[in-house]
Amino acid sequence: MAIRESAQGPEAHPPLPGPKAEGGDEHTRPRARRLEADEAERLAPALALAFRDNPLNRAVIRGTAAQRLRSNRFGMAATLAATRGRATILVPAREAAELSGPDLGGLIAIAPGAWPLPPPPFLAQIEFWLGQGLRISYRWGRVWTELADLHLLEPHWYLEMLGVVPGARGNGVGSSLLETWLEEVDRDRVPAYLETDRRENLDFYARHDFEVLSCHTLCGIPVWRMLRPTSIF
Repeated sequence: MAIRESAQGPEAHPPLPGPKAEGGDEHTRPRARRLEADEAERLAPALALAFRDNPLNRAVIRGTAAQRLRSNRFGMAATLAATRGRATILVPAREAAELSGPDLGGLIAIAPGAWPLPPPPFLAQIEFWLGQGLRISYRWGRVWTELADLHLLEPHWYLEMLGVVPGARGNGVGSSLLETWLEEVDRDRVPAYLETDRRENLDFYARHDFEVLSCHTLCGIPVWRMLRPTSIF
């Protein structure tokens, strides 16, 4: 939710296109790249930190920032276990705030027709339940069920998650991830859909042609559904 590879591995995917490097470098390089097989352990804690203070995270997990971060680590590990091999997972192809690649955060998106994904492997589910606790797992389950009931029906790309660690925000990392993914969306000529629980994200996504579909209250928190229609072509 933006509020959240194949069995052959990352090398099985075509290279991602990228614009000219910043500063007018004549060489081209991607703004984002696909997650490598050995990088999930770096991406999970980065996403856990990126979402630690989100309104819905606070409402569902509660507790202190340290408690939310710990809980999030189990949640992100389960998310990556469920999505790897079945979703597009991008990380920055750059450095910012003395961090690089998956340490900065990442993007997880699900291709048309692939949502909903199957649950993560059984061991990952057990680790998630034990790590988060039954009450938190139950509250997240209610949120996911309500979001599933509201999910867009027509074929679309789904932005499950886009997160950047706090220290690297404002450096264009999130925009680079989003724009690289949207190039793939545009090639498929289908809408892109997401949810967000941060009001400040509305302008960010609007700059990339997303429109608000509706707003709903989950666990007392407003959550916006947004769509980037195919009419932008």
